[in-house]
This record gives sequence, C-alpha cells and structure tokens, in this order.
Amino acid sequence: MLLASSDAFNDPVEHGDEPPSVGTLQPRAFQYEMLEESLQRNIIVAMDTGSGKTLILSPHIERLSQLVWFLAPNVALADQQAKVIATQIPSVQSRLLIGADGVDHWSEQWIWDGVLKGISIVISTHQVGLGLNSKKILLDALTHGFVQMSRLSLLVFDEAHHCMSNHPASRILRDFYHPHRATDQEQTPAILGLTASPVVNSKVGQLEQLETNLHAISRTPKVHREELLHHVHRPALVTLAYAAVPMGDGQSPLLSELRRLTRELDIEQDPYRVMLSRKTYCQEQLKNLATRADIVEKELGPWGSYWFIIACIQKLQLGIKDRSNTLEQLDDNEKTYLERCLSSLLSCVSEETLPVADGACLSNKVLRLLDFLAWEQLPGFTGLVFVKTRAEVAVLAELLSIHPQTKSFYTVSTFVGQSNSSKRKLNIAELVDVRSQVDTLDDLRLGRKNLVVTTSALEEGIDVSACNVVICFDKPANLKSLIQRRGRARKVESKLTLMLADDENPSTVTTWQELEEAMRRQYEDDMRQLQVLEELEAIDEGEREFVVETTGAKLLLADAVRHLYHFCATLPSRQLSQPAPIFTYSNGTIGKGPLTITAKVVLPISVDISVREACGRSVWRTERNAKRDAAFEAYIQLYNAGLISDNLLPIRGYDQAIAEVKTEVGKIPSLVQVAGQINPWHLLALQWQSIEDVSDLSRYDLLLNCNHETVLTIQVIVPCSLPTIPAITLFWDASMTFTACVQPSSPVVLTSVDIDSAAQSTQLLLSSVFRSKMDLERFDFIALFTPTEHENEKYWAEQFDGTIKGGKLKQIDVSLLSISKLGLIRDMTRDGLPHILRGFETGSSEPAIMTSIPQDSGDGGDELLLHVSRFPKRTDFLHPVSSNNQKASGVPNKILLKPEDCEIDKLPLPYAYLAATIPSILHRIGVRLTAANLCNTLLSTVGFEQLDLVVTSITATSAQEPTNYQRQEYLGDSVLKFLTSLTLMSEQIYWHEGILSSAKDHIVSNASLAKAALAAELDTFIQTKPFTGAKWRPLYVSDCLKSAAGEPREMSTKTLADIVEALIGAAFLDGGFDKAIATLRIFLPRISWSEVVKRNEILFSAYQIPICYPPPFTQLEQIVDYNFGCKTLPIEALTHPSFMGTNVTASYDRLEFLGDVCLDIIVSTTSFTHQPPIPTHGLHLIRTAVVNANFLAFLCLTLAISVPRTNIVTETEGKDHPISSYETTVPMHIWHFMRHTPNPGIRAAKQECLKRYREVKTAILEALRSGSHIPWSLLARLDAPKFFSDIIESLLGAIYIDSHGSLAACEGFLDRLGVMG
Repeated sequence: MLLASSDAFNDPVEHGDEPPSVGTLQPRAFQYEMLEESLQRNIIVAMDTGSGKTLILSPHIERLSQLVWFLAPNVALADQQAKVIATQIPSVQSRLLIGADGVDHWSEQWIWDGVLKGISIVISTHQVGLGLNSKKILLDALTHGFVQMSRLSLLVFDEAHHCMSNHPASRILRDFYHPHRATDQEQTPAILGLTASPVVNSKVGQLEQLETNLHAISRTPKVHREELLHHVHRPALVTLAYAAVPMGDGQSPLLSELRRLTRELDIEQDPYRVMLSRKTYCQEQLKNLATRADIVEKELGPWGSYWFIIACIQKLQLGIKDRSNTLEQLDDNEKTYLERCLSSLLSCVSEETLPVADGACLSNKVLRLLDFLAWEQLPGFTGLVFVKTRAEVAVLAELLSIHPQTKSFYTVSTFVGQSNSSKRKLNIAELVDVRSQVDTLDDLRLGRKNLVVTTSALEEGIDVSACNVVICFDKPANLKSLIQRRGRARKVESKLTLMLADDENPSTVTTWQELEEAMRRQYEDDMRQLQVLEELEAIDEGEREFVVETTGAKLLLADAVRHLYHFCATLPSRQLSQPAPIFTYSNGTIGKGPLTITAKVVLPISVDISVREACGRSVWRTERNAKRDAAFEAYIQLYNAGLISDNLLPIRGYDQAIAEVKTEVGKIPSLVQVAGQINPWHLLALQWQSIEDVSDLSRYDLLLNCNHETVLTIQVIVPCSLPTIPAITLFWDASMTFTACVQPSSPVVLTSVDIDSAAQSTQLLLSSVFRSKMDLERFDFIALFTPTEHENEKYWAEQFDGTIKGGKLKQIDVSLLSISKLGLIRDMTRDGLPHILRGFETGSSEPAIMTSIPQDSGDGGDELLLHVSRFPKRTDFLHPVSSNNQKASGVPNKILLKPEDCEIDKLPLPYAYLAATIPSILHRIGVRLTAANLCNTLLSTVGFEQLDLVVTSITATSAQEPTNYQRQEYLGDSVLKFLTSLTLMSEQIYWHEGILSSAKDHIVSNASLAKAALAAELDTFIQTKPFTGAKWRPLYVSDCLKSAAGEPREMSTKTLADIVEALIGAAFLDGGFDKAIATLRIFLPRISWSEVVKRNEILFSAYQIPICYPPPFTQLEQIVDYNFGCKTLPIEALTHPSFMGTNVTASYDRLEFLGDVCLDIIVSTTSFTHQPPIPTHGLHLIRTAVVNANFLAFLCLTLAISVPRTNIVTETEGKDHPISSYETTVPMHIWHFMRHTPNPGIRAAKQECLKRYREVKTAILEALRSGSHIPWSLLARLDAPKFFSDIIESLLGAIYIDSHGSLAACEGFLDRLGVMG
C-alpha cells in the first residue's frame, strides 16, 4: 500500500535511526470504505488529518499500466511523498521532479522521453519558482506537448482544495483534462483528490466548484463517523491573549544603525553598480536584512532583531572565510564590500548580550508564549509553533533553546519550506539551512526533539507525528490553515492554541468553525444525526438463532460479533498485523419509512476469498444489529466451509477423529513398554513342523572366503526360502577377515536320510566349538549344515567325528602333513582347551606352554613341539577387534605344546572356523528374516524391492549394526512433512495457514507417529538389542516354537516415531512418492492419502481465478527466472497478511506453508544423495543452515536484476544551461514486490534490516564462498524480519503449484538464489 504514515494508524512513531516499538496495526473500517469507493469513481477523499486518507492510493497504482502523476503543493511534501512511495511500492520505478533538477530548462522532447523512460510514478510540485518566472512542471509539459494526457492513467492531487481559480492544478484540469475527456473518455486518466477539507478560504459555496473542476465527488466516511471521531481526536481550542502594545522605534540600537546604513549607503563605492536603477546586489541584501530584522523586532522584541542581525553578519563572515557558496552570485570584491559595511555595525554592539529574561527586550507576545510553554512541560510533550516568516523561525528557535523558562525541558528544532527559488538560497538573511532539517520530523517522532518551530510549510500533507500542542503564533491566514493546523494536534486531550492580541475579535475563530460545519453538512448528513443514531442503537429489534442438530450448539444474533472476533483471534497472527473483521454499512429507506441500515463484513486476508465477505440478510434501524446480522451470516458461512466445528468453535486441528487421536497420543510418556523383539526363527520352526515332503526344503550354499579365496563351502538346509543375504563380513582377529556368502544351491532332491545325515553333520560341526553349550541328544536344529563334497553326509560325519592322539605325530614325517587338513589342537592338560596349529618345531623343553622357542637344555636331544595359537573364545565376529584388545587379553604371542599332551580333532580346521562364526551368520540371516517378515505382513501393500532399506529402517543405533535408521529417518521426515502439507493444502482449500500448521504439526509429531507405530505393532520388528554371542546356544526347533518374541522392553517414543519416518524414507528411496504414500496409508490410515499428481492438479485448479496482473510483476519473473502461467500465484505469494486492498486472493501464508516443505524436501534429497555420503549430523546441519530464516532472508536481500534508468543533468552555470543525460541502473529485488499495508512498523523493519545487511553482506558472502563453516553469528546479526524469508518460501510454493508439482522447477529457483551451489 502507499504513503504509509503515522497518521494512518494514529501511531506517533514512524521510522528513523532506531527501530520503533510498534504494536499490531489493523486498517480501519472507514479507510476500507473509502478505498472501495475510490476504485469505482473519481473522488475527493475528505477526511481529517490523521485519519489515513492517503492509504487508498496504492491499489490504483498497482492496477494501472500507464503513467501516474502525483502533484503536491510544495517541495517538502513532494519529497516526503516520493520517499514514501519508493519505500512502500518499491516494485515500481518512481521519480521526483522539483526545481533543483533544472526542470525549467527541459525544452526538448528527448529530455522528457529520457526522464520518463521506465518510470511508473512521477511526483512533482505544481510549479517551480515564484512569480512571473515560475514554471508549472506538468502544466508546461502538457502545454508544449512533451507529455500527453492520453499517456496518463491517474492524476493524484494532494491537498486537492488547491484546484480552484487559476492555480496550476486547476489549469491542468481546465485546459487539458476536461477537453481530453470530452473527446476520448476511454483514455482519460482517473482522478483522485486527497484533502483534509475542501475549504480553501472563508467563503461558502465552493464545494460544488471543486467537484466540477476535478470531475469528482467529495466523499467522507458516512455511518462510520463515530469510528472516525474515535480515531481522529479533535483538539481543545485555547486562546492566548497578549497586550497589543506597539514597541517604539529605536529600542534596538543595532537595528537603528542598520536602517541608517541602508539609507546612507554610498553606492559609488559598490564594486558593481546598475546606473539606471541605482540598484546593486549588495544594496538589495542590506535592504532585505533590514526588512526581516524589522519584522523580527516587531513580533519578538529587540533581543530578536539584535540576535538576528549578529547571526547574519557572522554567517557572511564565515562564508567568506571558508569560501563556501554563500551569496555565490556576488564576486569576491562584492562580498568583501558587503562584509565591510556590515562589520561597521558591530561597533555599536556592547560587550554583553541583552538579557533574554528581561521583559523589556522581548515582546508581550513572546512573554505570553514563554509562560504558556512553561505551564505545558508535561511528560510525552510534542508540539509545533507556527510563525509567519523564516527569520522568525530561526530567532524563536534560538530563544526557546536558551531561555531559562524553556531550555531545560524543550529540545527545539526548525522546519521551513524547501523552495527552489535561487534568490532565497543566496539571501544573506536566510539563517535556516534546509539541509539540517532532514531529520527534524524523524527526531520529533522518536522523541529526540519535542518542539518544532515552523512556517506554514508543515500545514499541508507532510507526515508529522501527532502532537499535544499546536501553537499559532500568528492568526492563521484563512480557514484552510486553521483546519490543517488543527489536524496536527491529534493526540488525546491535545490543544490548538491561538495567540490573539487583546484588541482582536475572538469571534473570528468561531465564525470559521461555523463555516466549516456548514460546508461539511452538504455531504455528511449522518454527522448531524449522530445523537439520533446513538438513541437508535438502544432499540431491541428481535433475535435470530442457528442450531447445529448433531450437537445442539446454538448461535444467537446477539453473540455473533463476539464469536466472529474470536474466530479472527485464532487466525495466524503476525508481529506487524493483527487479524480482525472490518464492518462497513449502507443506509437507505423503505418507502417513506425511517432510515434503514445494512452491513457487510470483510474478514482478514488469511481467510479464503470465497468466504471472506458476508452481508447481512435483513435491514435494520440500528447499526448494532446490522453489524450482528453480518457477523451472524459470516459465521454460518464459515461453518458451512468447515472452518467452524459442530460445537460452533473455530477448528484448530485436522478433524474430530484426529482430535481424538491427539488426545490419546498426548498421554504417551517419553518411555513406553513395547513388545519384545521378534524371534525370526519362530516362523521357520513352524514351517519345520508343517513340512510334509522334505523335497520342499530349501538349500543354500554357504561360502566362507578369505583374501578373495574360498576356504570352505557348505550347504544350509532350511524349511523355506531365505531373503537375499548380502555378503557378511566376519572379523576373526585384527589381521584376518572372512566373508560369508549365502546363495541358492543347485536343485537336488532331498530324502529323509539326507535330512538325518545333515542333522548329524550339524551336530558334529557345532560341537567342535560349542560342545559345552549343546545337548548332544538333540538333532532338531533350525538350520542344517552339511558338506558339499561328500554325497553321503553320514559317511562324512563318521569320518570326521572324534579325535586322534597327538603323540602319533612323532611317528610320522610331519613335513608331509597339510596343516589345514588337521583339526583343532586340544591341550588335554587344560581340559581340552582348543588351539589352532600354526606349525611344527623341534627343541628340548621342560614346560608344556612357552612364550618363546625353548633353548637347548644341554641334553642334546631334539623334541617335536606343536606351534599353536589360542582358538578365540568369543562368538561375536560381526564387530572388529583391534590389535590393542588382543594384546591386552594376556594370551601369549607364541604357544608350544608337546604332542603327547594333546588330542587333534578329525574335523578339518576350516570347519572349526565356520562353526565359530555360525552364530554371527545366523544373526544376520535372522535380521533379514525379520525385515522380510515385516515386508510380507505389515508392509505388504508397499511392495518393497530393496530389503536393505527396510533392514536399515528397523535397526536402532543401540543394535550396533553396520547401518541404522538415522539417515533414512532424516529423509523420511522431509517426505512425511511434504506429503502431509500437500494433502492438507489440496484437501482443505478453505483452511488458513494456522489450521494447516496445527494439523500438520500434529500428524508429523513424535507422539502421533509413536502411537501409529504401536497401533500397527511395528515395535516387535525393531532391532534394538546388540549381538554379542555371549549367551548363544544352538537354535533348536522345539525351543524356537516356544517363543515368538523376546521379553517386553522399554523404548522411547522418539525411537518409535523415527522408525516410522525411516520406513517412509526407505519407501521413497525404493519407489518414490507412490510407495511413500502406500507406507503412510498403513501407519496413518485416517488421513486421506492420494497420489501426488492428483493433489497437484487440485491445487492448480484452485488458483484459476481471474486477476489483474500488475505490470511490474513481469520484472519479478525475471528475478526468479520463472514465467508463471497462473498469474494469481505470484501475486498471492507476495501479499503480506497486513495487506488491505483489491486484486488479491489471499495472503502468502498458505503458499509459504507449502513452500517450506518444498524447500525442506529438495534440500534433504539433494544432501542425502550426495557422494560421498554425508554423515547424519552433517545432513541435519546442512538442512538447518539452508532453511534458516536469516539465510533465506540474506538471499532474498541479495538476488536482484538491474533496471535501466536515465538521468538528466542540467548545468546551473552559464546562460544556456546545457543539458546532458547518462544511463545507469537500479537494483530490483524480490522484496520490492511485497504488498503490504503502509505500516510504519514494516517500513522501519525493512529499513533497519537493510542497514544491517549492508554491514554484514561482504563478510557473509566471503564466508559462504570460501569459509569452512556456516557464518551463524553474522546471519544472526542480520536479524531479518520474517517476511523476507516468508516470501522466498511462498514463491517456492507458487512455482510448485504453477509447474504442476515440479520439484525440478523449484530447484531451479533455489539454484537461482544460490542455495544449491
């Protein structure tokens, strides 16, 4: 919106060096009423100063494709409005044209073409300069054909009451607008007039003429008058009478001497003479100084003229000394001459300055003012003092700054008009430097100054903070001045103070007030009937009710407004906007009956457009009941749209079923008892029982490999098919690793004899290592192991069963033996402790176990010794063992045994290796069986093809497996949020972002997912127990039949939720969104999950709403590098929740809700698939960094395109004033296009953020390009308002919908931002 002002919201703080403390602001009903009417016809908006009349301009500008020309009465106002337009509508190019630009010398078409190239809004004064030589900017441009009326689409007249008589604004209308309208109505620009009052002077009867001139009707809010008066505080009128005693001549010696000097000036001594007129520049300067000093003395007293003259002389002397541009029209000789003349005056100045407290040195008028200001010294004071001349401004400001009655309380500044007159710039008597007043109004708003002395420059239009006291030091020139000054005193219990001489007639003021009321009655009939309306409000006009049959909930007419406000209070609330309904009223009559009223209510922009407005069904005599009627209809409309529950309360979640689940979920503690871990062998045991034909058994080859060579191959027989088993790494010790591979065997018909032999083989194999843990009478093993190289398994078992005495080795040539053919070496002196034979040695030894080769005992005899190493006791070969752990075990590095003390297993050593690793191999097979069981039961509808993904998903970190769920949970979390948001957005078109977020947060919460996991009995499949093998026993069918799962265990709800998300991520990796949705249907069946393509089309169809596409938005498409097919989307994506206007579907909240998850899933999938894989903590860090609000805001502030702009340079030196042009560019950013109400808080927030951005930009860019870490501290210093990041996410949502769900298109935008780099 345009022209944000503290007036528009009755807020005293607007913007400045420090961010203001701004509450939540909401457009007022009467502003909305004026906005609607202005879009229908040409109007003059006539509302009091402080009521925000300029608020309505922005929607006009946004809708227009041609030039808008904004005319202001003076430079100060034009400059202020240009700054506000640039701030509030930065998406369009605007240009300020004033005298300082040299406009009066632009006499060729190419100049105007260059100036207006690419410009959408021109802000200018009516004219440049004064008197006969003045130039009327737009009027002259139209007169000479540089600008045509057909090129304009809107003419805005600020302070429109000037459009009378022969004023330049009136001539534009009379000479060009009306003739053009008579011939070409279609190409005639619209008219918008802005004024606090249509009164121009003290005459009645000019309103109709003003309306005729502007071809507009004057409008002020009707029926809303009570609200208008509530926001616009009329000040109390106070008169200060002072004694009108004329001061005698000669009271100021310095002024008398100046007059004498002026009269007696020897012009012959002047370096520059004009012989005919006997005038010189120096002479004119002296006369002007004397005239102004005379005015100052008359109004302020002798001290005033004394200080004024001295200050002017000192200014001249300083200018000559530092060679500034003071009096630059004079040459150095003239300046020296003038300085010499004035310096002679100082001889009559005494050493001591006249005491300012001396009543004899100050006028009665000033003394009365000082007494009044001394009385008004209250906390929070802000005030204006209006005087006639600029000289009085300078002197009175100095006086108030040093006078004992005022200096300790008042901080005084000045403000005068910024006239373009070159004569004024070069006047010796000009003490107020307009450059020093740039911050005056900001200082007043922020409390750094509390009193401003000013001329009439602050009467019109310029945005001034609301004041406690406005003092008219001189009688206002006319009624217009009185009204406008009164508008500055708009704080509660403020005062408008008129200083009147005791011989002046006070009835003059009363006459002005009566005149204003007479004119306002012509178009404010309701103002005169306010008392009648108040009496009507007490009438009881009956009751209505609406009842919900299912619950009995009842809505009464009397309660409707309260209910509607409660609903608005549940809408998403922003720091700088507060959602509330806006009521507007229309009145009429039925026949000759009394006045009737109907009402309409407009709900906040976050409510869907289809239910945002509602009208009352009946006509009423009271505004109160009309308001209730509209609220009643609006609430029923919201109920029918599903935004109100059957209990007639605003919904906050998904639906009743979800609410019930939420209640139950809320009871889940952080730790819950869950089912024991499933026994994967229970199902195989059942299948062993059901086997009728042994030929149905499954056979697999188990290959034990070491160093890429197969050490042993054995067959495994099980009652069913096994899932695919990846290679199993077995860590034998720190230096040797085996790999076990399980693969289907060639088909062989098995017999019962084969099974019996296989059982015997299995017992032989396992007993070689686990003899003490086995029941040698049992043969019902869950998995049978049998050799492959012997057709007769029974013969194999008989051949390798038992041991041989070690002493027999002394009877043979051991050099001919193959060590691998021998079995384990058992030390019988230590209860058959198993060892692995490493080789043979000879020597003499006493001990049976030595840690080194025995030395010669001296007997000369050589003895055969067995070099062995201890067979490992551990049964966990799934986890590596470091060499340090082996050294710390206390086992000797080298063991030598006497053969006669040993027995040797017949079973070859490779079988012992295999037997020792069987518990580890069976564990890994068991995990795969569990995952396959899960896929075949709970997840059967998903159709997983990659079992590894499921294994990873159900494995907790505590299980200490090679993979766990954490990385897939990271991905699944994003997939879940994305699909949930997409489902809610497309299924609930009416839901605002608040309900959507509440519903999504519940659905994806840990509590909800944990409840879902328990309900689906997923807990029994989760692998939490680490494999150690310490208590491993052979798996017997009869034992496995007894237990389907382990003992109940405790598990955190977060782990349960994480496993669900990991499975969602696994499904996404296995088959995209379709399989992820299939998984969601299992765990969250109450949600209506459907295909992503279907959801995308629903959303795309929902945005097929005709809307006017603002021309500047084509530049937005260039910035984001994406062309929108549906133009509704980018407009909504850039509409802040505070926006009050037309041409809008909703605020950006819903699109931001969707864009947030689009960003999340793009970042998550990209980082997840990165090679080499990023650790889980790194993934979370990346996502946290990219979705960080300050990071996104930084990108929003950085991304821009360059828009060309032509600048015209007019040389001020020389007679011909040569003109040249040069091309430059201005940056255009995404945030320039954000549409919002002219909220001073938003404007200040943007300005302060831009200031911080400039401070940290270079450092952040450098850190992002070449730094080793994320610059969190720098981003935190940016402290960007949330709307900067919001519009990035809302644009992502808009692109996603417009592209029919293309995440690639969204990724293109992110790449354009620099996110994907």
